[in-house]
Amino acid sequence: MNLEHLIKFHNPKSVSRGDVPSKGSCSSLTTSDVMAAAGMLQHRAALGYAAFAGKMNLSKTESQRAVSLLSIYAREQAQHIPALNKLTPAVRTSVINHLSVCAFMEFARSAATENQCPVCRGKGILDNGLCPCCKGKRKVRAACPSCKGRGEAVNRRESKLRGVPVYQPCKRCSGRGFSRIPSTHIFGIISHITTKISLDTWHKSVKSFYESLVTKLLTEESWAEKQLKQITK
Repeated sequence: MNLEHLIKFHNPKSVSRGDVPSKGSCSSLTTSDVMAAAGMLQHRAALGYAAFAGKMNLSKTESQRAVSLLSIYAREQAQHIPALNKLTPAVRTSVINHLSVCAFMEFARSAATENQCPVCRGKGILDNGLCPCCKGKRKVRAACPSCKGRGEAVNRRESKLRGVPVYQPCKRCSGRGFSRIPSTHIFGIISHITTKISLDTWHKSVKSFYESLVTKLLTEESWAEKQLKQITK
């Protein structure tokens, strides 16, 4: 059973109330089996399960739990970052908590993610009429403007040579299908908390620390996937 099966379980419209088939097996798991498996998974891979559930909007509580668990991990790892150790305990905690929230937002980001329009700041209009960026919608999608969220783009040169469309990973988004949260935006958030982390310090050490938190969530989600397969095999 994969983590994706939990989405069907949480959404009654996508699956009947009967059994949930386990991948690679002709047997099936009952609703009680799935609930028991989810309970065991929360115990074995707490952060990974919470991160996945939060990312898929299965539970706001799990989103908060994922950030909380990530913050605990971040505080332990921050001991190895001199730039963070120099901060007062209260400021350091605030910085770490904000970095954990941003890391989760980056982890949960997709082509369908919508954010406040940076041009009109969510107003939908400017002095001369509708905002040209969001067209009055007040929000903009994170989908890559080059590949439109597909993650692939046509290689015009190869397509012309072969006479058929040739696709390749989009260079603009590196095949993700969406743009990442700009690191300058995250630095701006930290700058409102403390001025003791300069832009140079951010690029030298704190940025890589932030990115390690995103990687931690991806790693824990993968671990949760393995644990769920082990539980339900």
